[in-house]
Amino acid sequence: MARTRNEQLHEQRRGQILLAAARVFKEKGFHGARTEDICLGAGMSAGAVFRYFKDKREIIDAIVELETERYITQTRQLLSKEGLHQLADIGVQELVQELLYPGEFDLSLDSWLELARSNEQARIVEVDRQMRKDLSELLAIGQREGWVRQGLSPQGAASLVFSLLSGLWLELNLGLSSDANHAAAALGDFVRTYLFAPEPQ
Repeated sequence: MARTRNEQLHEQRRGQILLAAARVFKEKGFHGARTEDICLGAGMSAGAVFRYFKDKREIIDAIVELETERYITQTRQLLSKEGLHQLADIGVQELVQELLYPGEFDLSLDSWLELARSNEQARIVEVDRQMRKDLSELLAIGQREGWVRQGLSPQGAASLVFSLLSGLWLELNLGLSSDANHAAAALGDFVRTYLFAPEPQ
């Protein structure tokens, strides 16, 4: 009689392997890490690891996919009137632990570099293009409704917002010295004064 797979246990083991692999990849890079290091880190034999992933490439792809989806989810939260108001009032905790949170794997930058080298680059460029378009359309709606500044170029503003967020994200991932308190305050000021219509006097 064939054994049925326990899906919950299967996902738990995959998660255990991915976390172990992430620690190894963080130390040695996606391509410098050896399969043996991942197995050792996971406390599992190669046979056990490869019941859940066919090879190291599949482990890398799983981490890259999770990191990409996390970025998309975090960014899409901003693409609403409420999201922009949250950005205008962002504090340092929200900036670092939510908006720019590096994720449980802490491989955001490595994942983006991996995507840039792969045949998936076109996909992520299209996702980014669509999110910029969505923000631009939201800002145009905001102008018609009166809560976005009238003189604003929605396309230019959407590009600038994504550039600012990308720059902050890159600084965080590279460990460049930047004061998160000042960054959060400046980001909030920028959104309030550049994007939003002035409050009636």
